[in-house]
Amino acid sequence: MNTIAPAASNGGIVFVYATDSFQGGALAVVDLDGDDLPEIVAARRDRGNVVLRNRGGLQFEAVATGIDASLGAHAIAAVDLDNDGDRDVVLAAANVAYLFANQGNGTFREAGQLIDSGMTEHVLATDLDSDGALDLYFSNYDLRNASNSENRLYRNNGGIEFAPAVRLGAGLSWAATAFDVDDDGDRDLYVANDTLVHDSGDAPPPTTSTLPVDLLLRNDGRGRDGWRFTDVAADFGLATPRSSMGGLVGDFDGDNRLDLFVTNFGAKKLFVRDETNHFVDRAAELGVVAARRNDVLCADSQAPYCLLLSWSAAASDFDLDGFDELLVDNGVAVVGDVPPALLFTRGDELVFREVTPLIGCIDARGLVVTDLDLDGDQDIVVAPANGLLQIFETRGRPAPQAWLRVLLHGHASNREGIGAVIAVRMSSGRMQTRVVAPGGTVHSASPPEAFFGLGRDRVDRVEILWPSGKRSERIGPVFGTIVVEEL
Repeated sequence: MNTIAPAASNGGIVFVYATDSFQGGALAVVDLDGDDLPEIVAARRDRGNVVLRNRGGLQFEAVATGIDASLGAHAIAAVDLDNDGDRDVVLAAANVAYLFANQGNGTFREAGQLIDSGMTEHVLATDLDSDGALDLYFSNYDLRNASNSENRLYRNNGGIEFAPAVRLGAGLSWAATAFDVDDDGDRDLYVANDTLVHDSGDAPPPTTSTLPVDLLLRNDGRGRDGWRFTDVAADFGLATPRSSMGGLVGDFDGDNRLDLFVTNFGAKKLFVRDETNHFVDRAAELGVVAARRNDVLCADSQAPYCLLLSWSAAASDFDLDGFDELLVDNGVAVVGDVPPALLFTRGDELVFREVTPLIGCIDARGLVVTDLDLDGDQDIVVAPANGLLQIFETRGRPAPQAWLRVLLHGHASNREGIGAVIAVRMSSGRMQTRVVAPGGTVHSASPPEAFFGLGRDRVDRVEILWPSGKRSERIGPVFGTIVVEEL
């Protein structure tokens, strides 16, 4: 596959994360000034943030944008909250979230604050009531204060104004993922909860916990008493205790149904759909269980500190062969021992195999994968708990016909089409499926886009199911970047 390597001089980036906590700081990668080149927004947990403007050619420069640079943040959302065609920014800190409105050119004004928002580790922007405006779901984690650890849901009233918070879901929540679990046309919420257990992968996993397990909040619409959600995690097979850090949604077994990869302390979980539409863990069968470090120190050891503490993950086609790789970032499980990242690749046999990602050992937390330099392949941004924000580039010469990037322009739906399901039907008969910006990565926010490696195959048709329920299609062959309007 193509080589993944550190970007030259780290793209000019000198932003350093620093924290005394085991949690990380915030990261978002998204185009803020309308030139299609994604900016990087990074914030330390307690104090200090930066907007790194993308100058092209994998070069970044810190710029003043009107966002108070002294503010720290645990998580960031960078989306078009008011549907005016540019992306606004949410900085979520300790019990307060700062809302910044984009003035159309990548500069911002403060538009308000959300008070008592909890100890937030992830902000998910998604349209839960199908009104065309993005709502905000805050995943909260506080070991000492149960109230601060209750998750908050804010309904978008239009513009950048939100109704008072509804407390929805509890636990030590790291991140939430939005996708339609029950195929009823709206978005449901998977919430990754940490129950402070470990899973060795070679012994029965824990079956009980005093802490709340993962949630699967089925969206039952709005009633007279407001939003209605029902936790159906047990019904769908997702209620076993784990140290769940995040949920990555995608089609991992090639059956054109959405699955869920869950990062964990120890054995990773890959929940795929069975014939009854419930989730079954097939991580071992598909080659991605990755419970422990594979090194000399831990070759024969069953000690818990040899288990991999995995924080974030991304699925993308780095070598553009038409099949996604799976990248998993890990953090320190024992002081002084920094683990490597994991990279799994696969071909048409669909079973993954581990390869060396060549990005070194990082005590990682946040992760975003996107094309930073618009050269047609996917690059990587990693936010460590402490240390330099790092970028990595995929080096190769991608053919123009080897990739497809789909951007959406919603009208009945939110402007960016967040939550849309995009299916690409190939001439070979294969189909690739993506959800636009479903969330699920702790501390992090990715661009609202869908990227597909094509290999030697050809696109016959692109099908979009919009959050509004409308459908669009683009007849192939298509490649490169396309923009699809909701009609």
